[in-house]
Amino acid sequence: MNNLVILIGRITKDLELRTTTNGKSALEVNIAVNNGKDDTTFVRTTAFGTTADIINKYCKKGSQIGLRCMIRNNNWEDKEGNKHYDYSFIATRMMLLGSGTKDNQQEDAKEEPKEQEKEPDVYEQFSTEISDEDLPF
Repeated sequence: MNNLVILIGRITKDLELRTTTNGKSALEVNIAVNNGKDDTTFVRTTAFGTTADIINKYCKKGSQIGLRCMIRNNNWEDKEGNKHYDYSFIATRMMLLGSGTKDNQQEDAKEEPKEQEKEPDVYEQFSTEISDEDLPF
């Protein structure tokens, strides 16, 4: 694909899933992309279908997200004959990158698995002690 844009940022507005006239899900996702110290770019993207449904289900304002997008031209001519050139970003894939707020991160950190829920060490039976003298270098 020659028309590819990768954006990583945080969602800046509450999400509102809509349905197109042909029954397809549509979702506008506004994200803030951090370009470095005191430099942020705000990008409006649109997702359709399953991508829109997944973003709506698992994300909210403040969620960190990665979007693979393609750029579409929105060129048009007004009643006076003036040409207008615009573009839009259409999200084709997404990746969840982190929780949206510090409160969520703290809650996740507090939840530790109980002793009986911890996964057993399946490699424990194979462990051996290796001394420095056993290493060839």
